[in-house]
Parts: sequence; C-alpha cells; structure tokens
Amino acid sequence: MKLKIKYINSGIACRIGNKIYMNNRLLKDKYRDLHNAIIKHEEKHSSGFKKQDLINDFNNFELEPVKKEYTIFVSSNPSTWTEFLPFWFYDGKIAVSVVMTSLWGITIIIGCLPWII
Repeated sequence: MKLKIKYINSGIACRIGNKIYMNNRLLKDKYRDLHNAIIKHEEKHSSGFKKQDLINDFNNFELEPVKKEYTIFVSSNPSTWTEFLPFWFYDGKIAVSVVMTSLWGITIIIGCLPWII
C-alpha cells in the first residue's frame, strides 16, 4: 500500500492511518537523504498502534546513517520541536507518541517526588 505524504510546517514526521505528515523543510535538497530515511521509518509503522511501532521508534535503524543530519535539522529548525510533545493534532486527528508520553510522565513523576515524599 502506498502511503500519502502531506507536508506541514511543524514537527518532523508522523504516520496517522495511511498518511505520513512531514515537515516541509525536509524537501530541501540538503535534507534529501534524511527525507528518504524518515519515509522508510514511517512506512514501517502500522496504521494503528502496535507493539512493533514502539520497537520501530526505539530501534530507528533507518535513521542511524543520517543521525548527524537529523540532529542538525532538528537543532536548526525550532518548528520541529513540537515533535517532543506527547501528542499532536493533524487534520482533526490526534496522534499520540507513546515514547514522548512515557518520557513526559516519568519526568513529571520524578519532578513531583520531592513534594510526595
């Protein structure tokens, strides 16, 4: 199945159903390899959420060869920082990042420990 790609102004990339939402700045020639690696990564995700999706996000095999390019892209484009939020809204649909939700939850719990103990 061929996924549709919709270019947006924020985040990095996210798959919801049969559509991949990608930051339009990835269309620049200097990010061609990163763009292609991200598409390969997002194509490996399911249209819903399964255990394999979480494993895919932790492994990131497709992004390993472009790690430096990814870091430069994120650090030089503040619009990508929304990717680190636990959820986003695209076309009236909500996308939840289990990884980011977990990290935010752990951070909040640890931050609240001094008041709990």
